[in-house]
Formats: sequence, C-alpha cells, structure tokens
Amino acid sequence: MQEIVELNELIKDHCRTNKIRFIDAYSEFADGSGRLRKEYSYGDGGHLNGAGYRRLGEFIALRVADLLAHDNMIACLGDSITEGYPGHLNELKKGNRWKPYTAYLERPNVKVLNFGVSGDTTDGMTMRLFRDVLKSRSSVCITLGGTNDLLGGVPPGEAFQNLAAIYGECERQNILPVAVTVLPVD
Repeated sequence: MQEIVELNELIKDHCRTNKIRFIDAYSEFADGSGRLRKEYSYGDGGHLNGAGYRRLGEFIALRVADLLAHDNMIACLGDSITEGYPGHLNELKKGNRWKPYTAYLERPNVKVLNFGVSGDTTDGMTMRLFRDVLKSRSSVCITLGGTNDLLGGVPPGEAFQNLAAIYGECERQNILPVAVTVLPVD
C-alpha cells in the first residue's frame, strides 16, 4: 500500500527535523514486496500473530532500552496493533492467545499503559491523548497508528498532521514522544 510508505516518509522526515525519537518498524516487518512478512501475519491482511506481537515488542524495547532502564510510566497510544487485536479476543480459544506488544516493554520499574483501540483513527488517538494519556502522567508516549485512516480514504498528509500534533502536544506537556512507523499490510 503506497499510502503507508508515504505516511511513513512524512513521519521519518518530521522526526528527523524535530529531533523526535523514531522507530522504523515498517522496515523490520516488510517482506521484499513491501507486504507484512508472513511469519508475523495473523492472516487477515493487517494484524499480527503472536510471533509478530512478540517481535514488535522486543524490537521497540531494544530501541527504547534507555527508557526502560529507569522509573518511567510509558503510555502506548494507537489502534488495534497497540491494543493487541485479535489476541485479546482469543483468550477463550485454547492455545490461541497472545500478548500485545506493550507487554514486552514491561519491567519491574516501568509501568506501561495500553491506550490502543481497535479500528481507531488518528482523530480518535488525538482525543485519547487529551482524555487519557495526559491525565495518566506518563513520561513517555509511544505512538503507532494511521493505518485505519488510510484504509478509510484519509490522505497520508492528513493522517500525518494528526500524528505530528500528538508528538507536539506530548513535547509541550513534557512527555517524551516516540514515533513508530505504520506497519505494512498484506
């Protein structure tokens, strides 16, 4: 999906220009044709399986290891990938459950809050930033979202404007923003 590549380029450029911490998860999860690698795909076109969530969590944890080494409260803001869909629904099916990527960030001295909502857009994420994240008194906000905007026909530039506003508001509130690129779909 070319729109994902375009949105991710906007995120990368903005983060470089504004010295915002940035994690390129797209490159880690894309196969040679720009699709979600099969070993990480749930099979529905855009969600991760248990191995995918584990890999995403470990991948992000490596890139924020310095933040996980201190007493921090980390808010994870996003859509179904942050929430852990569909793993949280599979708890009723024997042997078919897994944790969201946020679970792999947990450390004894770090509290991780999952503000992911399946199907949500960057508009909804912006509302949750003000309603939930800012009130949580988190010191870090990891933001991963935008796929649902693009699937709904929102242009990449418009989705990016919402993400850039989230990063900016975090900085204004003395919350360290961490931007994560949108994952590929298959």
